[in-house]
Amino acid sequence: ETKAPLDPEQPPCLDARKGLGPRPINNKYEMKYINIDPGSVGPLGDAIYSASSADLGLIDGSQVKYARLYWGGTRGIDDVVLPENQIDEVYLKVPGEPEYRNIANDQPSIGYITTDVESSYQASADITDLVRQAGNGTYTVANMDSVVKPHSWGGWTIVVAYENECKPFRHVHLWDGFRVELPDSPPREFDLTGLQTPAAGPVAGKLGFVVYDGDLKWTGDTLAIKSTNGPLALFSDLNHASNDAFNSTIEELTPADQFVRTPYNRNNFGYDSNRWDISPFLRNGDTDIKVLFDTDKDGYDLGVFYAYVNLDGSTEG
Repeated sequence: ETKAPLDPEQPPCLDARKGLGPRPINNKYEMKYINIDPGSVGPLGDAIYSASSADLGLIDGSQVKYARLYWGGTRGIDDVVLPENQIDEVYLKVPGEPEYRNIANDQPSIGYITTDVESSYQASADITDLVRQAGNGTYTVANMDSVVKPHSWGGWTIVVAYENECKPFRHVHLWDGFRVELPDSPPREFDLTGLQTPAAGPVAGKLGFVVYDGDLKWTGDTLAIKSTNGPLALFSDLNHASNDAFNSTIEELTPADQFVRTPYNRNNFGYDSNRWDISPFLRNGDTDIKVLFDTDKDGYDLGVFYAYVNLDGSTEG
């Protein structure tokens, strides 16, 4: 995004990245690619024009069981629509390797959504072997494409499931798809099945997600949760108001986890990747979680969900 906002009521871009201003959203700025690796080249000798990174810091003794890379963005605005062969691949650089490699979508088809305002996409690929071999360190994704205009957005996330004897025994699940929730559409309800909580004792779990085009301080977007034996209740926490559930945040782990991402922004202009503590919503003997998405103002795209529930009565996160 440029330094000067399109809306004079909004702050300069550097302040908007910090979350300042009345509504510092992607609609209000001329967006641009993030590129932390200018001057580098891809596996075919082509220039790197977009790149960002995040560190993986699993605790000692962890064994990676599954890892999947998701990427998504704005495919089209007005008369500009990116062809599929421009969005079905990205470049990935793993720890310990100096060069990028090509990663292609391995789903049967790329997820597409088209509304009156824009069209968007989500692609993904299984990178379990790469993460298992490379381990902890910095992962960089480059040349992930999106239309570059006001209102555009895009980003990537790697979801990693791992085993470690020091962690509680857990049920771990990953669900993905691609659906839109708009102000004039009915709420979307999904059943995340296959979970299991202890029959007695403390219950603890977390729900992670990737959601696109959720805007900071553009309210009306909500997430309600109901477990098998619990009531339906709106989610909120210190960083998410109940009426602004998807607010362009990327969760930060504790300092002990040594988690780093580059660039580091509070406001990510239409990209949410978070992991929420849903322990208060869970009850003994639960087998599923019902999630209900709604909005009366801020539309958004639903992409990825994952959850884990402790089975041994532990409250450790």
